[in-house]
Amino acid sequence: MKKNDFFRTKEGGLTIAFLAIMVAFVTIIVGLYHANKVLCFSGLVIIIAAMLYSPCKKYIYDCRKYDKSK
Repeated sequence: MKKNDFFRTKEGGLTIAFLAIMVAFVTIIVGLYHANKVLCFSGLVIIIAAMLYSPCKKYIYDCRKYDKSK
């Protein structure tokens, strides 16, 4: 029986996305404290990337993987 690594499953991917959002939140808070726009913007980019992970994986990556198997 093949053993799947946790982070290769759907739940593991969403866990990584959640952790990325938490890191981005801290980055934004530190950027606001130091009045640093670059840190705030990078936190925003990390949040957007983490939130788009699941839809992109489901509707783009998995569909391409399915089309290649035909």
